[in-house]
Amino acid sequence: MANRGDDGDGDESGEVFLGGGPMIPGVDYEAAWLEARAVAIDLNAVMGALGLAGEDLIKAQAGWSDDGRGVVFLRGTPSGARRLRVILDGMAARGGVDADDGSREPAES
Repeated sequence: MANRGDDGDGDESGEVFLGGGPMIPGVDYEAAWLEARAVAIDLNAVMGALGLAGEDLIKAQAGWSDDGRGVVFLRGTPSGARRLRVILDGMAARGGVDADDGSREPAES
């Protein structure tokens, strides 16, 4: 497994572990972490394409929960979070996109 330390070294790959509970013997943290890492890497590519870099940085990083499930954390600057909100608001106003890249209707209030 790659660096699991909470060192905040700015790794763009999604490999930096940001938290999680103590490691319980017999729990397969690595498989869950590897899945979360792959998602974080993909998400970071999308964030970069959206211009969420530099002072508007938003970065996904892999970790695990206390029970060994993989998790993906989003970290970023306040300006990056504001920019991400604007992007997501615009997507929601247009009806959004589901996980299969298909259009869907906006949620009813």
